[in-house]
Amino acid sequence: MLIDISQIEVFLLVFIRISSALVVLPVFENKAFPTSVKVGFSIALTLLLMPVLQLSLPHTSGTLVEYFLLAMREVACGILMGFAGQFLFYAVEIAGQLIGFQSGLSIVSSIDPNTNANSDVLTKAYRLLMLMLFLSFNGHHLMLQTLVDSFHIVPIGQFSIDGRITEWAYHTGTLVMAKGVQLAAPLMISLLLTDIGLGILTRVAPTMNVFILGFPLKIGLTMFLASVSIGVVTNIFSVQYVEFMRSFPSILRLMVHP
Repeated sequence: MLIDISQIEVFLLVFIRISSALVVLPVFENKAFPTSVKVGFSIALTLLLMPVLQLSLPHTSGTLVEYFLLAMREVACGILMGFAGQFLFYAVEIAGQLIGFQSGLSIVSSIDPNTNANSDVLTKAYRLLMLMLFLSFNGHHLMLQTLVDSFHIVPIGQFSIDGRITEWAYHTGTLVMAKGVQLAAPLMISLLLTDIGLGILTRVAPTMNVFILGFPLKIGLTMFLASVSIGVVTNIFSVQYVEFMRSFPSILRLMVHP
């Protein structure tokens, strides 16, 4: 049986896009998954999709340099889709960091192996909770379906970056920060009122050691309010994420020349 070289080239490009996206996508990007598992899953998914997608190479002169440029386009496309899929996770992490800084929980921080950055207890708890919620409403299925659909919306070799995608990235970055502040706002306001109350208490009873009283009080209040509001946060996350995934095809269309 003759081996079609063009199909091998297409297979490699599909594999590159899928594996690049899995490096960044929620759940799959976790370092708890060995690299061999990610590579094996990417190969298996590529083998399953090849007969279904019926893809072909764009018209090029067939040189090694042009194929390398095509591969770089697929890497950029996959990574950009992965970062877009992390949209609300970044907002939740920002909320956790803001609350942790305001409450004093940021003092108890450790290196997050996924990001190699300091992360406090509340931020880690929020992210783990959102990951479980993400899996509970089959968010990973939505992401994989979107990854498959991307080959129809952004054919191989057609990915491009222009003013539209950079404008979207700027708008999304602003929106991520705004969502993070909105999620953290109720707890931050409560902690601010607590600080004001402790300040008044200092004036009323100057001999009282407010620092010894305030630190456990703020941490206890933070944990209580976080527990009470967790239902609201998870509901907002699930609704917003499903709506975001429904709009993902319009984001993919920004990656192709109009």
